[in-house]
Formats: sequence, structure tokens, C-alpha cells
Amino acid sequence: ERVMREVLLHGGMDEAFDRSAGFARRLAESLGARLHVLYTVPDPLAAGWTAEVSAERMPEVHEAMESEARERLAPYIPLDDQERLDIQIALGTGPAEDEVVRYANEHGIDLAIVQARPDDGASMDLARAVLDGATCAVLVLR
Repeated sequence: ERVMREVLLHGGMDEAFDRSAGFARRLAESLGARLHVLYTVPDPLAAGWTAEVSAERMPEVHEAMESEARERLAPYIPLDDQERLDIQIALGTGPAEDEVVRYANEHGIDLAIVQARPDDGASMDLARAVLDGATCAVLVLR
């Protein structure tokens, strides 16, 4: 019997993610699992990061992005609930397919939740990559 202790949700910046955040929270709570939310930035430079960000400033940038991610999640999972539920916010820089698979395998994720819509090739590619590369169960939301 497979126990679900660590649940991963791939974060996005769209309404589909907004709906799935509440779902993932309820699912994780009902399983007694910890929820991880992984946001991916495919190309940090394109996302407005500058190449001049020095190594010693990276923790600051990372912290700012994490608090932005927590704020973004707040309408669906209030900040105090995020703390109480020990929700892990993670940031990955690189293609979502690589980052979600890497994170899931490195953090002992038991269930990964990804969104895939037939009209969105990138989301379908992500779902396929996670199915192929991650060692956990995968739940695909449409």
C-alpha cells in the first residue's frame, strides 16, 4: 500500500493553477501529507532577472521570489495556513519538465499534481515528462 506523505504541485501563473492550489491543499490535508509547491522559471534572464545579480545577492532574489510565490498562493491557502500546514515553496530555474522531475525524485515526493490541457502542448509535455521520469504517482488535472 502506497502512503502519500509528500505531495507536489507545479505552480503556474494562471487561473488553472489557482483552482488546482485549493484542490491540492484539500487533498494533502485529507492524506495528512505535506504540500510542496514548485514554481519554475524556464529562463531567469527572460523573466527579468539580470545577469548582473551577483552570487551574494542570489539568496535575496530567491527570498523575494519565494515571498512573492507565498503571496500568490495566499488567496487559495492563507499565509497562516501555509505556515501551519508546513507548505514548502520551491523555485526551479530551467525547463519545467526537468525541474518537476528532479524535484520530485530528490525530495521523495509520493504524488505529483500537474495540469495538462489538450490544447496546451507545453502542459501536455510536462505531464508526459513527469509520467516518464518521476518515480512517484502522478495526478493530471485538466
